[in-house]
Amino acid sequence: MAEHEHAEMSGAPLQSNNESLRAYLADLTERAAAKDAVKDFNAAAELYSEATELQAKLNGELSLDNADLLYSYGKSLYNVAVSKSDVLGSKVAGESQTQLHDPLTVNAFSSGTTPGGDSLVQDAISSGLTQREALAGKAQSQKVENKTYFQFTGDENFDASDSDEEDKSDSGEGAEEDEDDFANAFEVLDLARILYLKKLNATEEESGKGKTADLPPHTKQIKERLADTYDLQAEISLEAERFTDAVTDLRTALELRQSLFPMEDPSIAECHYKLSLALEFASVNKADDDSANGKSDRTTDEQMRKEAASQMEKAIESCQVRMAQEQKILDNNSTMEEDKATAMKRKIANVKDIIADMEQRLVDLKCPPVSLEDKEEKNDMLKGILGQIMGQSPSEQMVQLDKVSKGANDLSAFVKRRSGSNQQLVSTQKRSAQESGQEGDVKRTRVDNTNGPPT
Repeated sequence: MAEHEHAEMSGAPLQSNNESLRAYLADLTERAAAKDAVKDFNAAAELYSEATELQAKLNGELSLDNADLLYSYGKSLYNVAVSKSDVLGSKVAGESQTQLHDPLTVNAFSSGTTPGGDSLVQDAISSGLTQREALAGKAQSQKVENKTYFQFTGDENFDASDSDEEDKSDSGEGAEEDEDDFANAFEVLDLARILYLKKLNATEEESGKGKTADLPPHTKQIKERLADTYDLQAEISLEAERFTDAVTDLRTALELRQSLFPMEDPSIAECHYKLSLALEFASVNKADDDSANGKSDRTTDEQMRKEAASQMEKAIESCQVRMAQEQKILDNNSTMEEDKATAMKRKIANVKDIIADMEQRLVDLKCPPVSLEDKEEKNDMLKGILGQIMGQSPSEQMVQLDKVSKGANDLSAFVKRRSGSNQQLVSTQKRSAQESGQEGDVKRTRVDNTNGPPT
């Protein structure tokens, strides 16, 4: 009897302590969500980190109830990594760049069906465009680093690269830290994904697998959050240029969302668009760089590129259906308040702009891919012409530009040759104009000067 009373007395403080810890956990989670709402991602990540550790002690590390908090923590880590990546990316590229991911975009992506769903797709498009620019810039910077601007003889023992090595070391450390942030976010999200999958399997076994309309709200919520997790992991894979992994995760996210939402839902259009982007990147197989000429051999998987175009078409179709529905509501409701009607008209115009952007992307996907080297050669020739007319009178400039615009096939004729021992002759073959009837007439000669830094 006495032992039983002693056990009850000793259990009371433990229960009280457990309740106080859970109250503290709820407070941590609430404060972390508040920091996340005001875009203070570093503070949110720290609070979520403490909360997940406490929750693991209370529930056990692999408790299915930990999934939601782990997802929130992984998402905050991802936001921290993105914010650092934006800053470091501008430093490495040596120029200001558009942010790869807007924080608002990240929140919109995981919101599912929201009233502001149009911005979800629009942000995905802007994110995709800046992703392409960032990758092109990275390839250009790597090419520049491999190219020697000056060569000196007689000073072999003079080490003039200390500052360069320090700069590379600093940028390297920053890049490694950036990669660690993304890796940490991916690992936390991966644990959340595993727990969500287990929860989904358990709930489906209890309720029985059925159509979306038959699924209980709890099961729908799990599937939606699981799709968001795959989506975020795909974003991280895109950042790390693991495009094949991104394609796999986006396929799964799309399948889950298609089982939850109609095809005109903004989250469906967004997923189609991002899958198209990942497929386009994955279709380019990069071989080893040729350091001798600064070029790299690339091959394109045409089948994968066609699938990228197909996914873009589906994204366009989704937006068109949604726009038609919005227009129908506007036309059939003559008593709608003026403010609501104006907002809906603005929304429809926004969707039209989104469709126009995606249609242009579709045109690009259906055209043969253009190599980076070809673009650089054309840009160099154009810069040579512009540099040549600088300082001339307006009339002389007009004469020069008129010569170019009247069927000049070989722009290298307008590039001045500079004397110097480090000039390199690059032969380029240009197709003769059909109007002149001079078939087979090939003009060569283009001079690249490698003495100065690239412009």
